[in-house]
Amino acid sequence: MQAQSKFTDRRDLDYENPGYIPIAIRQPKRNPLRLVWLAIRSRLIALRRLYYVKVWRMDIHPSAWFSLRVEFDRTHPSGIHIGAESYVAFGAVLLTHDMTRGIYADTRVGTRCFIGAHSILMPGVTVGDGSIVGAGSVVTRDVASGTIVAGNPARVVKQGIKTYRFGCLWDWETLSKSGVPRDP
Repeated sequence: MQAQSKFTDRRDLDYENPGYIPIAIRQPKRNPLRLVWLAIRSRLIALRRLYYVKVWRMDIHPSAWFSLRVEFDRTHPSGIHIGAESYVAFGAVLLTHDMTRGIYADTRVGTRCFIGAHSILMPGVTVGDGSIVGAGSVVTRDVASGTIVAGNPARVVKQGIKTYRFGCLWDWETLSKSGVPRDP
């Protein structure tokens, strides 16, 4: 007798299957341990933000979030500016100095922006409001508002986007609430 797996045939994995629920419509897991971890994590981020603002004199808006593994430049810490409702993902590096060229410049992230994982923002770069920086990007020039950039060096992928809290695309939100059965 042959052991059967959870997915016995390819129809179970098909998008046209009536039992398929797109990622945008699925409900997040809310078990008690996850809720406790989320509460602890939010307090850790709040304490770290307070440390950066009070001790290092960085300009980080109270509604901005960042990963606990983000690297803010401490050589010129007052040059870090992060706007409201923005998110900086893990491994991202925001630089405010370049020792080889002797540059000390402010690095700014606008409101409702998303800075992807392991991306690097060079000194003096301004990321406009409502912009998204893709994972692993190296941003060497200013990013206009409402733009998605990606790559090394970062190039414009799409313009004229609209984002809401933490740089999430507005279109994704409307698709998930309308019940359209497709993944973003």
